[in-house]
Amino acid sequence: MKKLLFLLIVVTPSFFAQSFIAALTGKAFTSNYGYYMIRDVCDLAGGRLMGSEPNKKAFEMLKKELENKSLKPFYEKFTSPVWFRGEDKVVLKLPFRKNLRAYALAWVSPAKIEDAKAVFVYSGYEEDYRNIDATGKIVVISQERPSGRDELLRGEAIKIAAAKGAVACLFINEAKGGKVLCGVGNFKGDPLKIPAFTLTFEEGAKLRRLLERKVNVVLDVVSNSRVETGESNNLVARIDGTGDEKIVIGGHFDSWDLGDGAADNGHGSAVMFEAAALLKEFGIRPKRTIEFVWFNGEETGLWGSKKYVEAHKNDKIFAMINLDMPGKINGFNVMGFDSLSPAIKSITDTSGSFDLSKSMSTAWTNSDHMYFMFNGIPVITPVGGMTKEMTDHYHDFGDSFDKLDKDYISHGAAAVAFLAAGLADSDFKLFRLSPDEVKELLKKHNLEKRLKKQEEYPF
Repeated sequence: MKKLLFLLIVVTPSFFAQSFIAALTGKAFTSNYGYYMIRDVCDLAGGRLMGSEPNKKAFEMLKKELENKSLKPFYEKFTSPVWFRGEDKVVLKLPFRKNLRAYALAWVSPAKIEDAKAVFVYSGYEEDYRNIDATGKIVVISQERPSGRDELLRGEAIKIAAAKGAVACLFINEAKGGKVLCGVGNFKGDPLKIPAFTLTFEEGAKLRRLLERKVNVVLDVVSNSRVETGESNNLVARIDGTGDEKIVIGGHFDSWDLGDGAADNGHGSAVMFEAAALLKEFGIRPKRTIEFVWFNGEETGLWGSKKYVEAHKNDKIFAMINLDMPGKINGFNVMGFDSLSPAIKSITDTSGSFDLSKSMSTAWTNSDHMYFMFNGIPVITPVGGMTKEMTDHYHDFGDSFDKLDKDYISHGAAAVAFLAAGLADSDFKLFRLSPDEVKELLKKHNLEKRLKKQEEYPF
C-alpha cells in the first residue's frame, strides 16, 4: 500500500496537467464560447475604431457576455488623443473623373484641396524629390522599399512631403486585389500637417503610369476627419489568486472600421474571452491572479496598453501574454526575456499530445506588449499561424467574420488557459529587467532604430 501511494505521488503532477488540458480542450471544442461571442460582435457592432459608437457598443456586448460567464468585468478609463473618421474622399478630375477607393490615415484633420496637380515621388525619400517640384502638389508615393535602403515609415514620408511643400500624400498599397492598408500617419496622435490617404494598388499604379508618361493628373482631396482629446476605456476581468502577484493576458479589442476587425483582432479577443470563461468554469484558484485586459486604441497608437502600464507599472506583474492575431497556437515566444523560458518549458512539457513544444525568443514591437517590455516586465506571445485567407485582408474591408475558424479559437483558448494556469501556480520568482537590460534587449533584437524612427524609443 505504501509503495502504491508513493507511485501516485510521483505521477500526480504530470497526470493532473494532462487531465487538465484534456478537460480544457474538450470543453473548448464542444462549446466554442469565443467564436460565438465574436460572431455577434462582428455582425451586430461591426468595425471597432476607438471613439466610435460601434466601439462602445462592442465593449458593452463583451462586458455582458463576460457577466454571463460569471466573471465580474469592469472598465478602466483613460484619456488620450482620439481620431474620428469623417466623410473623406479623393477624386480624380483629369484625365477623367472618378472617385478613387482611398481612405484617410489616422490623425488626418479637416482639409479641402481642389484642382491640385499630382506628382509621383517614387518611394518618398528625401533624395527622391531631387529635380521634382512638389510645391502645392499632391504627391503619389510607392510603398516599395528600394534595394539597399532602410524602410521609410509613412509618418516619415509625410513629414518629408510637407517640408517639400506638398499639400497631400497618396500612398499606393502594394497588395493587389483592390485592397487598401489602413494605418496611422504618426504614432503620437498629432494632427497631420497635410492629409494622407491609402490607395489601392490598381488605382495607384494607374496614377503612377500616367505621371511617368507626363500626363496631367488633377485631383481633389477632401477630409472631414478630426482629432480630439477624449475618454476611452479598457475592459478588465479577473480570476482572483491568493497572492499579490498577477499574470496579465491582453489583446486589443478595437479594430479598423472598414471591415469587422475579425482576424485583427477579433480572433485574439475571442481566444481571451474563451480562456477566461474556461478558467472560471473550471473554478481554479491560483496563487497569482490572472487578469484579462481587452485593450482599446491599439490600432491608432497602443493607447489602451500604454495607459494601462502607466497606471499599473508598479503592480507585481509576473508576465504579460499578448494575444494579437495569435492563430493556431503551438508554442510560445519569450520575446527576449530568456529567463522565462524554463518556466514555460516546465508547463508545456506536461501538455501531453496537445503539442505546445515550439519555442522562440524574438522580440518585436508595435502591439500591446510593447510598453510592458519597455518597463522590463516579461512578455510572451504565441507561436502559431493563421490561414492566408485570414491575413489577406489585413486592415481592410475583407477582414470579416466569415474568415474566422472556430477550431483555431478554441485551440488557442485551451493553450492560453493551460499556460496561464501553470504560470499562475509556478514557483518561479518574479523578475523585472532594469532599464539598461531593456536597452540591451532592444539593441540585440534590432528594434532600436525603428523605435527611434517612430519617436517611441523610451530611453
